[in-house]
Amino acid sequence: MTSAEISKDDPRPESEQAAHVLRQEILRGDIKPGAHVGSVRDLAMRFKISGMTVQRALAILREEGLILTTSRGSYARDPQQATEAGEANAVALPEVLRQLEHLTSQVSELRGRLEALESRSVPGGA
Repeated sequence: MTSAEISKDDPRPESEQAAHVLRQEILRGDIKPGAHVGSVRDLAMRFKISGMTVQRALAILREEGLILTTSRGSYARDPQQATEAGEANAVALPEVLRQLEHLTSQVSELRGRLEALESRSVPGGA
């Protein structure tokens, strides 16, 4: 995989983009259950992001029940088992809330920009 999977043009944080890529690889079976997901260092090099950003991506996947982290690293879990245990539905909520927070901040920023543009376009100050 290449670093092209993380885009500066994507409005999502880099950690969410990396989590998305890894999530898809786990769900497709590219990363088999029980397989090492990769070290923080290797993933940082792969995605060309910081180790801290990789740790945030792994935390997202841990919350979703898709990986298990031990003292030896992070390992993919069987997505089917997560679904059967009812974890998949419970896990989706944190992701939805993260996206909602992101969209709320974007709307707020756009509202501020629109107000600034409107204040400049009032003819004669009236």
